[in-house]
Amino acid sequence: MKDAISSLLKEGNVEGAIELVLPLEDKMLKLELLCYMMEELGEKYKEYPVLLSEAVSLALSPVEDKEKVRALGMLSHALASAGDSEKAEKYMIEALKIAKKIEYPLWKAEALAYVAYYLGMMGTTSDAFYYFNVALETAERSKEQYSAILQVLSLIAELAIEVGDSLNTGEAVDFYSIARDIYTSIKKFVSANEIENKIKLVEDVIKNGSFAVKRAIAEGDIDRAITAVKYLPPEGKAIALLDIAYWLFLHERKDLAKTLLADVYNMFFVEKVRPNDIELIAVAHKFIKIGLLDEALILAGIIQDKNEASKALYEIALGYVRFGKKAKALSIAEGIPNELLREKALKKLGDKNVGYE
Repeated sequence: MKDAISSLLKEGNVEGAIELVLPLEDKMLKLELLCYMMEELGEKYKEYPVLLSEAVSLALSPVEDKEKVRALGMLSHALASAGDSEKAEKYMIEALKIAKKIEYPLWKAEALAYVAYYLGMMGTTSDAFYYFNVALETAERSKEQYSAILQVLSLIAELAIEVGDSLNTGEAVDFYSIARDIYTSIKKFVSANEIENKIKLVEDVIKNGSFAVKRAIAEGDIDRAITAVKYLPPEGKAIALLDIAYWLFLHERKDLAKTLLADVYNMFFVEKVRPNDIELIAVAHKFIKIGLLDEALILAGIIQDKNEASKALYEIALGYVRFGKKAKALSIAEGIPNELLREKALKKLGDKNVGYE
């Protein structure tokens, strides 16, 4: 259903998406989809008031308080994502107020876990960490059957992991640690070990930066390398993604490589991220060596040092000749900033044997 809504929104058919959602009988699913639409469209969209009205009505409708807390938390998160921070705070305060009044310990723990989850997803990580721990303590103090307690503890762990996964800073460790400790206490050692590996990865990147990614690439652990990239600053992330793309091209995984390159180009041209020239030059030359001339050309255009950019453009121009694209090679050669290299390139391009050097 969410995929269908997403497709309609991409087509600009918001009314069609609303008509698809409103008849749904499952109130929580309906609220989830309305919240998704609010997040995607933002508060300034003309249909936003209709979506908000329906979502508020649904969020206040659950009879059970723990379900109402979850619904209000979901609504608050959607409002924050849409840019409506004032209403987001209002409904989160209401959710927390209801959660604190719940008397049955396991329901209270579950409600507080959802408060913590949505706070974390909204970026209020210190409060999220606090309420996850309050939820955990509330569940552990319960005198209910162990199977019931186990179910709530597992939920807390799952929600904490989701918050951790959403973060790109060292704070992720705090939430992973909650989940690891829960899994250890309930003897889910395989799950605890998986989370421990997540913690080690984050700590490795925070401590060693891009070297952690380069090590993973050298070991052929490309999945780890891709995961590690998210914890790097933007400049380091861009270079790391280029290095990963290079490895993927070498190992015949071109589709994924091109997807990563699209992300990098978005960082360069939309987000205006600018890595240092030394790293860009190194990657550009690696691309040239394996015939990725179009990709190297883009990088050469970003290199700020005109002499170094000229060296890269010189090699790229000669490379295009080897691939039988002399017209493009000539066009590139004529645009080389360094006069000596430009003349040298043009001279070589005039030699009929240049493509075989």
